[in-house]
Amino acid sequence: MLEIRNLTKSYGDVLALDRFSLDLAKGEVLGLLGPNGAGKTTLISILAGTLGGFTGTVTFQGQSLFASRQLKNRLGIVPQDMAFYEDLSAMDNLLFWGGLYDVPRAELKRRAAEILELVELAGRAKEPVKKFSGGMKRRLNTAIGLLHKPDLLLLDEPTVGIDVQAKVSILDIIRNVGAAGTAVIFTTHQLAEVETACSRIAIMDKGRILAQGTLDELVRIVGERTFVEISGEFGAGAFSEAIQDMPAPSVELMSAGDNLALLAVSDTDQIPRVMDRLFGRKLAVTDLTIKSPSLETVFLKLTGRSLRD
Repeated sequence: MLEIRNLTKSYGDVLALDRFSLDLAKGEVLGLLGPNGAGKTTLISILAGTLGGFTGTVTFQGQSLFASRQLKNRLGIVPQDMAFYEDLSAMDNLLFWGGLYDVPRAELKRRAAEILELVELAGRAKEPVKKFSGGMKRRLNTAIGLLHKPDLLLLDEPTVGIDVQAKVSILDIIRNVGAAGTAVIFTTHQLAEVETACSRIAIMDKGRILAQGTLDELVRIVGERTFVEISGEFGAGAFSEAIQDMPAPSVELMSAGDNLALLAVSDTDQIPRVMDRLFGRKLAVTDLTIKSPSLETVFLKLTGRSLRD
């Protein structure tokens, strides 16, 4: 359904997308996982048609995505910023935005009522949006993107700044939309969100996809080992030097940055040996966590940093 090839976009000397390529099938929910600055919002902005000055191609349903308004109308956009009028009611917002997609008026009213039920706002349909909570506003933002029954739904961090209950509701909507046949690209920097909502996950950093697949496929990248995350007051170079001559594969350094490192060990008996090396070099360790293979350890291995960085 969607084919992206060699998409490249720069902001001055900063390369936001670096020959980015991606395929997406009908009904597939793709979680695009990456830290702030990875290029996620740039990608969504290009696909939404709000950002130019790029190279590469985007093919949607066999045609260039940018070839016609009718084709672009098959997209649903849920931006990170709220895209509605606070003084209007939820229903009036849906009727206004739905009209921009050329949905016939009678069908639009019926569809607006249905989508308000879907996002659990039917009982507040006639209230001004400015009276809504943050979670309700996020659900309305999502409803506007779904109103015209798009073939492809683009969501840019749709759960930012809301409570757990509202987040669960939006993730349920995303899963259900995919199950009904709409393809979805869902950007986030929250591991748990892609683990629960997505049929495929792509890890993105510095404008490129580093790895993609199901959760199980990605976890197999790091293998069936024990992982040790060590944090403290040390530099990446000092940590690497401290363990550089320890026998592999008993101890493998997966990633090291200032104040945080990830090791893969063959068994937990190796951990005291690692600590002896660090203490011998007077490297201050403040925390040590033993982890099973997970999406977090895959992310650390591929990017060399935590999503918290």
